Amino acid sequence: MGRAPDGTREQVMSCNHFLLQWHGMQVDLVDDRYRNRSFPCLGGFDNSAEDMGKSKEEKKPEPPKKGGCIKRLFFLLLFFLMVHAVIHIYFLWQPADEVDEISQMVIDANVAGLKVFPAIQGYQLDRIEGREELIRGESIAAPLLKARLATAIEQKYPVSFSEKDINAWLRKRLELKQGGLLSPFVELRGIWVDFEEDEVEVIIERELPGERLHVTSLFVKFTRSERGYSMQPYSAHVGQVRVPGGFARLIMSAFSNLLYELEDELQPYYDKKILDIHVEEGKVTLDPRRPEKR
Repeated sequence: MGRAPDGTREQVMSCNHFLLQWHGMQVDLVDDRYRNRSFPCLGGFDNSAEDMGKSKEEKKPEPPKKGGCIKRLFFLLLFFLMVHAVIHIYFLWQPADEVDEISQMVIDANVAGLKVFPAIQGYQLDRIEGREELIRGESIAAPLLKARLATAIEQKYPVSFSEKDINAWLRKRLELKQGGLLSPFVELRGIWVDFEEDEVEVIIERELPGERLHVTSLFVKFTRSERGYSMQPYSAHVGQVRVPGGFARLIMSAFSNLLYELEDELQPYYDKKILDIHVEEGKVTLDPRRPEKR
């Protein structure tokens, strides 16, 4: 028989050695030529037991990544915030004095006694004194506000006006006209005031298409002290949503135009000739006297 070439013999011995090790047999190759050799017959695998162990470890499935639950919670919270915002935007355009059954369910929704949408509120226009009569065209005598105020300042005595007086005076004094892009579709129906304890609400009433009434109002808080008084806009009501003071700045342009129109009547305030303003339910009192002379 002929002798196999040295290369073929080396490959056969290397493959036999690998198979013996794979089945748990210990084989000691005396010839160093066959140690740490690859096995061409098996695609070049290494005969090291440690490398085989490493291959098994690398095939272990990776543990699930942490943070997946937090991401889902974050997106769920973001979704609810977006829904919350959309609901409030919808109610910003809802008419005053018209709360349907679905809207009332949203207003009354609560969890453990706490309202889900506390800012969404109905608005009662009939609480404004003198409004209904003036809307119907009935005549209400408007006070000579500018003349009475000038006399009170000159003679140093307080002068009071009722809520109905001021509303009748505003109706006579102001020329109501809706401006801007919405003017073809929106009618300005009236500008009113509502007096509560230490608070004045200035109300702009508009009529939307479909004879729906919409309200934009600004709440002004009066704080009295021995030195006089201070006033600060702190909230607003738009549609059926009561918004905090920060959002009230978005509608200040409409009320700034009103202040500009009434600049003559407000001049004693700018000149600091009115030293005290006392607001009560349904009435306001302007006092030009110093605190020590009251």
